[in-house]
Formats: sequence, structure tokens, C-alpha cells
Amino acid sequence: MRKQRIHVDLSDEAIRLVAARLRLLGDPARLHILRELLRGECSVLELAERVGLRQPSVSKHLSALRSEGIVARRQQGLHSFYSVADDSVSKLCDIVCEGLAKRLNGHLASLAPIARTTARRTSSKKSRRIGEWDERTHHDRRGSSIGGGRLRARER
Repeated sequence: MRKQRIHVDLSDEAIRLVAARLRLLGDPARLHILRELLRGECSVLELAERVGLRQPSVSKHLSALRSEGIVARRQQGLHSFYSVADDSVSKLCDIVCEGLAKRLNGHLASLAPIARTTARRTSSKKSRRIGEWDERTHHDRRGSSIGGGRLRARER
């Protein structure tokens, strides 16, 4: 499969605009808001409840997204309803998530031999009796240290 080269001749101004848009989308709170809006139109209060932010904060983020044409606002009486106005946002999120999934899958595959080695070491340690003192960590096998501080903290 041949990779496509897209927009290699961007002007300095175009690069500045792209960077500004990516910075706008780089905020986790805004991504949470967009995730909800990609599911359907919402009011500010619904969004605040769904993403766990206060209404003024959600309004501030929506204003920034709206100024860049990413979301649209529909007024109905006293209430404002927001929706995604730029379909490229959904496509961009899909592209980023697919790339991240590939990267993580590759990373997980590289960790598999380490996990198998660790599992073998852990299973050999389990052959020790519960309550036996571990000289290397100065803990008994239950996890309590000298003086039993960790054990008492768990019991509270």
C-alpha cells in the first residue's frame, strides 16, 4: 500500500492555522466535550453533567470550539444546543485513535516476552508459604512490614 503525501506545500500561514487548530483540539476537556457532541446534540447543562465539568468551564470550551467553526450552536428559547459542525473532527479523531491503537498494540506485543518472564518469576514466588519472611524486601508474604504499619493501614 502506497502512502499518500498530503499538503506538503503548506504556506507558513497555513501551518500556523493548522497548529492553532491542533492546539485547540489538544485539550482533554474539549475532547471529552467533542466525544459527547459526536454522540448527538447537547445543551451546555447536559454536557457539563456528562463530562463532569462546571457549566462556566463547558461554556468557555464551547465558545473556543465555536469560534473555530468546530461546533455549531442552535438557540431554542433560553437554551443553547451544540453539535459538531465540522465533520473533519470526527475523521481526525478516528485517524489519531487508529494510529494510537497500532502503536499500543505494537508496544504490547513487545512487552509480551517480558510479561511471560515476570509471570514465571511470580509463580515461583507463590510457592513460598503465606506469612514467610522475605529477606530481600523485609516484608512478610502478606505485605506487612516491620512494625506492621502497612497492615494496620489496610485494616482501617
